[in-house]
Amino acid sequence: MKLIEFKQSDGVGRLVLQRAPASNAFTSAMLNQTAKILETARDECTIIVISSDGDDFSLGRDREEPKNPGGPFAAFSEISRVNAAFAAFPGIVVSAIKGRAFGFGLGLAMRSDIALATTDARFMLDEVSLGFPPMFLMEVILDHLPPKRALDLILTSREFGAEEALEIGLVSRLVPADQLGSAVTDYIATLGDPDPDVLKTCKRYLSEVRRMSPDARPANALVEQTRFAQRTIDG
Repeated sequence: MKLIEFKQSDGVGRLVLQRAPASNAFTSAMLNQTAKILETARDECTIIVISSDGDDFSLGRDREEPKNPGGPFAAFSEISRVNAAFAAFPGIVVSAIKGRAFGFGLGLAMRSDIALATTDARFMLDEVSLGFPPMFLMEVILDHLPPKRALDLILTSREFGAEEALEIGLVSRLVPADQLGSAVTDYIATLGDPDPDVLKTCKRYLSEVRRMSPDARPANALVEQTRFAQRTIDG
């Protein structure tokens, strides 16, 4: 049975989680397939949309799956590969969040460049309640959330709603549940207007400038804007 579907056309890839009976909980095979899709699509897609069948986006890792025979390092390496593939993808990743996005599912939303969520979506970092620290999420969470809000969500494993997710910056926009599909379509159409190189440059530079000292940013912006303009002139 196919657990993930991926199709691409005109520079847009569509990755659909298709394990609805298990609330799209990720198996090892799904992790490896997701990583492979992102690794392969980096040279073929400007945009990737991640969505899901069924009522939920994803409950995270499948806790019922037999343990990896290679031990904890092998199991965690699968997650690390997915995270590295997200980080290396130069285009825009858009997630369409509905129902529950827990654990690794929340991590997918966090690592996406844009996350559109339904107004009734629910979120949870449930790892601490399951007995282990979510180090793969903590690796990047401070790039997305204020420290005190992040630690609260990590330590308490509390479930929270879409309004709070929007308020803390976990998601980009909220839409009514019956309009998620059309909202994603409209968003992709908007992103399809600019030159793909402009989209990729915006993503890259925003990531880079966040790590610069404030004093260095004006001079760097002047240099990078000039370089981009010159490349455009040179064709």
